[in-house]
Amino acid sequence: MPTATATDALTDPERQFLGCLMQLPARPARRLLAGMRAADFTGGMAAHVLQLAIEVVAAEHTPAPVTLYTHALATGQAPGEKRREWLSGWLIDTYRDAPPAELAHHLKAVLLETAWRRALLAHARRIEQAAAGSPTAVLRELADDTAAIDELWTRYQAATTANPTHLEVAA
Repeated sequence: MPTATATDALTDPERQFLGCLMQLPARPARRLLAGMRAADFTGGMAAHVLQLAIEVVAAEHTPAPVTLYTHALATGQAPGEKRREWLSGWLIDTYRDAPPAELAHHLKAVLLETAWRRALLAHARRIEQAAAGSPTAVLRELADDTAAIDELWTRYQAATTANPTHLEVAA
């Protein structure tokens, strides 16, 4: 397992987003999670926690750290003592060092833009590799295969135009 540093929860936008998310009641959390996928994240633990949050919120529960932790235990997504210790510490640090929940929508847009750029770069690299020697039919098909990139763009655009009237923060 990769070693997290003390400043990761303060400098990693994925963790900052999740810290904001953990402060929200179920209904605003559901709205915030609309259009988010665990695959949008690069951090293994962040992607895992986002998936836990998606599952918890889908069951109409608040994505508080204790709820995420107990869900991971109940569903077997935190096997072994070391994994449970790491998850609990990660959740605590992320929640404790979270920015104000009001930044959640901004962070969502930042994360979706980053995911879109990452997908676009990966696609460009595949085209670059194929351009050197693949048959033109294969190259043409690859050039036209942008469905995943287009879908990410749509989710990113939705996140940048979302204008919540107010954010309900857990007391």
